[in-house]
Amino acid sequence: MKKKSLFFKFIAVNFFFLAFSFCLSDAYAVSSRVLIEDANILDGRIVKYSGEAVTAIMDRGEYAWVNVSDGNNALGVWCKRSMLNDVKFLGDYKCKGDILGVEGVFNQACAEHNGELDIHAVKVSVIERGHAVPEDIDIRNTNFSAGIFLLTLLVLYIFRKKI
Repeated sequence: MKKKSLFFKFIAVNFFFLAFSFCLSDAYAVSSRVLIEDANILDGRIVKYSGEAVTAIMDRGEYAWVNVSDGNNALGVWCKRSMLNDVKFLGDYKCKGDILGVEGVFNQACAEHNGELDIHAVKVSVIERGHAVPEDIDIRNTNFSAGIFLLTLLVLYIFRKKI
């Protein structure tokens, strides 16, 4: 009986710490929609945001910009360049970008960046690695296009004197 009691106390204590550890965090996990719609409420607060790193890393000396898209919108993240050293893939038509977890101060209208909506990151981590996207070429479309091209050349040849 004593072992059962000790086991239940252990479970209760762990549940307590797990449940209240989320409450003690100062950061709000948010989506881009929430950040845009509730920008005036979240302005100046520490937020957690995650999404795919897209387009390019834009170096600005010791700092850099990276756009992070959660699938709905892309937000600019301003951080130390060294925080992005682990980023290997940036999303475009050839690649699925690394999924980044960003924690930082959200700015509705950043005074430092000409009133832009952005996040000044204090922590950036790669949650999931990106990868190259294989290019699928549909041979039927290629053949159809070649056929249309040849047909166009034939029509131009036949009617060349009339044009």
